[in-house]
Amino acid sequence: MNRVTRRTTIAAAAGLLAAPALRAQTAAWPNRDLRLVCPFPPGGTTDVVARLVAAAMRDRLGRNVVVENQPGAGSTLAAGRFAREADDHALFLSQIASHAIGPALFRNLAYDPETDFRAVTLVVTVPNVWVANPRRVPGGDLRAFLRDAKAKPGERNFASAGNGTSTHLTGELINQLAGVRVQHVPYRGAGPAMTAVIGGEVDSLIDNLPTALPQIQNGNVVALAVTSRERLPDLPNVPAVSELGAEFNLAGFEAEAWFGLHAHRSASDAVVARMAEVAQAALNDPAVRQQLAARGTTPRGGPPADYAALVTRERQRWFEVVRQGNVQAD
Repeated sequence: MNRVTRRTTIAAAAGLLAAPALRAQTAAWPNRDLRLVCPFPPGGTTDVVARLVAAAMRDRLGRNVVVENQPGAGSTLAAGRFAREADDHALFLSQIASHAIGPALFRNLAYDPETDFRAVTLVVTVPNVWVANPRRVPGGDLRAFLRDAKAKPGERNFASAGNGTSTHLTGELINQLAGVRVQHVPYRGAGPAMTAVIGGEVDSLIDNLPTALPQIQNGNVVALAVTSRERLPDLPNVPAVSELGAEFNLAGFEAEAWFGLHAHRSASDAVVARMAEVAQAALNDPAVRQQLAARGTTPRGGPPADYAALVTRERQRWFEVVRQGNVQAD
C-alpha cells in the first residue's frame, strides 16, 4: 500500500468512526431548555420574529425556547455579551445591525461577527419603503424627487430612525449610486421620524415596511418606492427603486433588513446542523410563514453556509457605504 492510499484509508476509517459519535451528540441535544437572545426591546419587528421562531422551534424540539430581550447600542451590546458566554443551548437573533452595519461603524466592538458566531440560517428579510409627505412631494414621484435633489443638492431631505441605522444607510447608498445629495435628518426612532414626515417637518422617510405600511394605507404618507428588487404584493402599485434604472444608476438595486440565527462559536458541527434543521422545519410550516408574512417580512431559510456568505457580503457592502459617506454613529 503506497503512502497516499494509506492516508486515504485512514481518513475514511476516521470518518466512519466519527459519524456515529456525531449522530449520538446530535441525538443528545438539546438536554435542557434553550435561550434565544433578541437584541431589541419587546414589541418591535425583531421581537415578534424572535417569538414566532422560538415557539415554532419549541414545538419541534420538545424544549422551551426562552426569548431574552437585551436591548442597547443597536444590538452590539447583546452581541458582545453573547460572544463571551459559551453555550451550545443559546441562539442569537442576528441581523443587519449586529453583523453588518455595527462592525462597519464601530472599530472596537467586543465581538468578532465572523469568529465569535456560527451561522445557522437566514430567517426573514424585511424590505424598506421610501415614503413622503404628499404636500412636500406632490404626486409621490421618486424620479421627479431625485431629479430635483440633483438640481438642488442638499435642499431635499429624508428622515430615518437614527444615524447608522439600516434605513439611514439605505438612503446613503442611493445617494452614492445616483449621484444626488438628499440630506439625511436623523431621529431617535422610527416613530418620531414618521411623526415628523406626517407633520411636514421633513420631506420624506425611509422606513421598514412593517412599521410604515399602516401610515401608507390610511393615507398619512405616500409611498415613493420600495427597496426590494421587485414590487411587493402589499404595495403592487408602488415601484421598486430598481425601476429608476440607468438614469440614476439604480438598475438591480436592492437593500433589505434581514434577521437570522447564529449560534455561539463553541457549538459543534452536529449541534449547528440540528439547529438549522429545526429552524428550517419551522420556516417551512405554512402557519409560521403566514404569520411572518402578515407582519411584512419575507420568510427565508437555507443552510448555514448560505447565511454565512450573505453576512460576509453584507458586511463588506455596508463597510464601503460607511467609508464613502463618512457615516458616524450617534
